[in-house]
Amino acid sequence: MTAFNGLLSLPRAPHHPPGGRRWPVRLALALALAPLACPAQVIVPLIREALATHPAAQSAQQQQAAARAGLAGARWQYWPTPSVSVENAQTGAADSSYRGDATVSVLRLQQPLWNGGRLAAGVARAEAGVVGGQAAFDEVRLQLALRVVQAYGDWLGAHLKTLANERSQAAHQGLQARVQRRIEQGVAAESDGVLAVQRLQALGADLALSRSQQAIALGRLGQLIGRAPDVAALVADQALPGPLSADLTELLMQARTASPALQKARAQTQALAAALAERRAEWAPEVYLRLERQYGNASVRSGAADSRLFIGLSSRPGAGLSALSGIDTARAQVDAAAADEQAQARALAEQLMADHALAASADARLAALQGSLQSATEVGQAYDRQFLAGRKSWLDVMNAARELTQTELALADTLAARMVARWRLALSVRGLGPVLGDTP
Repeated sequence: MTAFNGLLSLPRAPHHPPGGRRWPVRLALALALAPLACPAQVIVPLIREALATHPAAQSAQQQQAAARAGLAGARWQYWPTPSVSVENAQTGAADSSYRGDATVSVLRLQQPLWNGGRLAAGVARAEAGVVGGQAAFDEVRLQLALRVVQAYGDWLGAHLKTLANERSQAAHQGLQARVQRRIEQGVAAESDGVLAVQRLQALGADLALSRSQQAIALGRLGQLIGRAPDVAALVADQALPGPLSADLTELLMQARTASPALQKARAQTQALAAALAERRAEWAPEVYLRLERQYGNASVRSGAADSRLFIGLSSRPGAGLSALSGIDTARAQVDAAAADEQAQARALAEQLMADHALAASADARLAALQGSLQSATEVGQAYDRQFLAGRKSWLDVMNAARELTQTELALADTLAARMVARWRLALSVRGLGPVLGDTP
């Protein structure tokens, strides 16, 4: 059995509390934690399920499809615009303006020749929208993956703390039974029994809390993947994500390249810059070519169709100086988007440095806590013997048991925090596709 399975399946039965002949063999927990490998292959299928079933990913995918359709529409603007009109006039006999045909039909085909770059800016804005839509889709997927990692990390920490509290509760029940026998025999004070009961009650509260935390994390994980998680499958043992470069500067450069949030912010800046170009093009007139085919004539009766070719110029700058105000608005939006891009870069760097520091310190903390756990076990064994010899008090024995439990709980928190930090780093630096094995 591997280290991780060894940790999660340590037997809950025999416990020999302090004050007896043997201290509980909790050193096995420290030995199990030493080469611990957190479950990477457990997380990968969970992430895949969340990406395949979560409505947020499906919504982002549809928005991406809408952006592609918008680009196709922008490119169609270069093509001629067809139109048709049919008018039927009912006039009086004395109306001199309408003495011809009652029905007049006109087919038109108008082709823009020049409009100051408005169409090109529209295509550029739509292209930026496609890039931004892809980046938004990738960002939603990445956030779902990070939420899965966090939910699993919360569950793992709560699960390990529940195991530690259950083992400690069993040990303290033995302590309470032993001190009660000593009280009945008249060799221990009533206060020793009160202390044992108080510690046991406190452990019961801690156990109830860790179980509720475990249930909450499990429920949150279930909402992400769209089904109730299989708890037995969550304890399968694999490896953490592969090692990353220790150079924080290099990690930051890779993260900026892989970050969909930065790509989306950059695309938003480009889209708004194109919108600014569109606003400026509103001042330029549009030169167009129009071909008409007219059937009927309202002025004179005519049985033949007439064809016409027009070259025209039109301008629609808007009411008053509204076009200038629109340009100022678009320019401010471009500046705001550029500032937002810088803010996204700083937020990414801040989160990456925090995860890097946490991952770097977690290994050192684990080594220190394992040593502390072994020391606490040895101290508990020594206090057990010294209590029987009359050189240590019952309070010393109880404090040694509590210190051992607190060390186990700290180990559980550190293991979960290390797992989350390592996965966050891998997803942020390498990107979701490479971590899942979908892309090189």
